[in-house]
Amino acid sequence: MPLNEIIFDEDTLFSYIGYAAGLATILTFTIQILKIIETKKVTNLSSYMYIIYTLGLVCWAAYGIYIEDWILVVANFITFFFTFTILLLIIYYDAEDKIERERRDELTYVFNRKYFEQTVPVRLAEAKTLSQESAILAINSINYRSTHEKNGVKAGNKILKSLAKFLEKDLRENDLVARFEDDKFVIYLADANDKSAQIVANRLLKNAELIKVKISKKEEIETKIKIGICTTQHASTMEELLEKAEKAAKSISAKSADKIKLAD
Repeated sequence: MPLNEIIFDEDTLFSYIGYAAGLATILTFTIQILKIIETKKVTNLSSYMYIIYTLGLVCWAAYGIYIEDWILVVANFITFFFTFTILLLIIYYDAEDKIERERRDELTYVFNRKYFEQTVPVRLAEAKTLSQESAILAINSINYRSTHEKNGVKAGNKILKSLAKFLEKDLRENDLVARFEDDKFVIYLADANDKSAQIVANRLLKNAELIKVKISKKEEIETKIKIGICTTQHASTMEELLEKAEKAAKSISAKSADKIKLAD
């Protein structure tokens, strides 16, 4: 039989199509698994859908055994392996994601007040054992309230989101930023004394002024902030550090040229 007839024989052709379909299915699930592992996110995946799909595959495999169609059995068991793997990943990462969501502020997605108040005392105790200084920065948005009143909730929220994103990006990995109240953010700086904390605050202030928030098609505004600082050179507990840093931030007037103040 000529080679071209063997290649394009009807049974052979449909076998190729079947192999291609199986390979495409395996490739699809492999890509999905790799994406989940890489991003550690399963937000848009439904565990219920994968449970039902997995049960369907088991039924198809059972049917294949009944009619003794072993290609159908093997194909469904291979697909079952991939879908079951995805289901396990969804259950695992969904639990991890739930824990992370509980730590985060809903609007800005930086850490929330509860997580900050739970974590910082532990960090302070660890720093003390290592004879390291620490600092807390209280950061207030100067133009959030005026923008909120003039342009509405969405415009005000844009300022907070931009500010939160900038603060988290501009800090070291072992520092911690949280949203405390409406327009108030706090930062825990690890291994920081008066001098280094002021350097960080100056950098944050300078970089914040470069951010332009688009609140309408024709209007952009700057992100204006003021920063109060307190280090463990002036207080020992988280409560004292927060109180002094917030007091320092509040004492900075809107008209003051200096937007940073170190607590006594």
